Amino acid sequence: MRKAFSLYRLLLIALIIGVYGLHATGASAVNGPQFIGFSAESTALAGAGAVAVADTSAINTNPAALSLIQGTRFDVTAGPLKPLLHHRDVFGNDVDGQNDLFFLGNLGFAKRITQMRGLTVGAGIFTQGGFGTDYRNLATAFGTRDSSSTFFRYIKFAFALSYDVTDRLTVAVAPHIGYADVSLRLFPGTSSIATTPPFFGVDIRDSCARNGGLGKLGGSCPSDVVFGAKVGVMYKVAPWMTVGATYTTPVRFNFTGGQITLNESAVGLGRVNYDARVAGIIWPQQVDVNFAARPTDRLLIALTTSWINWAAFNTSEITATNGSLPPPLNQVNLNIPFNWKDQVVVAVGVAYALMQDESWKEKDRLVVRAGYNYSNNQVPNETLSPLAPLILKHRISGGVGFRFTERWSFDTAFIYSFKNTVTYTNSSLPFGPNATESLEGYYVYNTISYRF
Repeated sequence: MRKAFSLYRLLLIALIIGVYGLHATGASAVNGPQFIGFSAESTALAGAGAVAVADTSAINTNPAALSLIQGTRFDVTAGPLKPLLHHRDVFGNDVDGQNDLFFLGNLGFAKRITQMRGLTVGAGIFTQGGFGTDYRNLATAFGTRDSSSTFFRYIKFAFALSYDVTDRLTVAVAPHIGYADVSLRLFPGTSSIATTPPFFGVDIRDSCARNGGLGKLGGSCPSDVVFGAKVGVMYKVAPWMTVGATYTTPVRFNFTGGQITLNESAVGLGRVNYDARVAGIIWPQQVDVNFAARPTDRLLIALTTSWINWAAFNTSEITATNGSLPPPLNQVNLNIPFNWKDQVVVAVGVAYALMQDESWKEKDRLVVRAGYNYSNNQVPNETLSPLAPLILKHRISGGVGFRFTERWSFDTAFIYSFKNTVTYTNSSLPFGPNATESLEGYYVYNTISYRF
């Protein structure tokens, strides 16, 4: 009878995942610079475990899942990210990017409030997303050899309240404060009046990008502070099956406080310093639907589908202002079109407990995990460039977790993005016709957790 019931559970889970998968792959879907997981466990499940992972990453995925935490928990997550970029164009460039390592980290704390039945609170700092590129010694359309690089990072501090309305239904809210900064170098050693309008090399300071992306906050890079929120719900359909959903509000960045240098040598002014403002970059609204099931007490199957409104990201507007210069050089505007498309992401994850301790409240002791994450390329060919070649589609993940004691545990995970190559023509930037971008990469997360 027990085997028959487990088989029934597996068949029901397969049906649900099949319906989700057919719907998602038929939609127009994309992905952006957002990271997939915010702890080793959630990363190993490829971002699928939003209503199954009982750690503080729930603050930033589905805050209603904080109710899965028993007592008090503290998590520290860190690891490296390695992008592998390649650019080829008609000017003879066929080069790899510098492909430097970047370092990521998250920190979370959550506590179930025993004095108020059903209430769990949490707070955390999360590396929400970002990207970086760095190409050097490129042959340009202007007959020079020069460099091109970009950097963007978005960090969030979130506070969450999760409340069990009933034994089955949990609702939650997680307001957040975000900090982001950006830098850009587009052929800073080049200046030409051979085109209309003339081309002045761009150099927005990159102090934020130094030391593996750990440059100081509020430096010479334009930066901004934003506010938003995530709301979540979780419902236990059966003792072995849970569903959930979240909505995240959009934010619009207005980067100021940085410096930009324009190379105006072609008009006899040399390199001129300006105050920099970067507008138009958004972090979009997002809707997630979550599913998790345990057909046996050792096996977890999880699924998340997400809609991300990247179509709201149209144009990055760079304004350089220097009041000491005569018009029109006192204000120079540079618009870079993106015109991204919306996204649907599909993530599936599985976990299996190889070792359990029946005397523990959370009895899983040694767990192996794996996952798959798909999103189609959100970047149109006509706006693709080496500045933001975020064209990844397929990812696999895996990991393992071990509980040393009831209080201490360690989890590790990797996620690998398969190489994707796109050939494009972007008439708004000087990279020529039929250029090609290739991108693959991985990151590793390690989480140390303490329960008390």
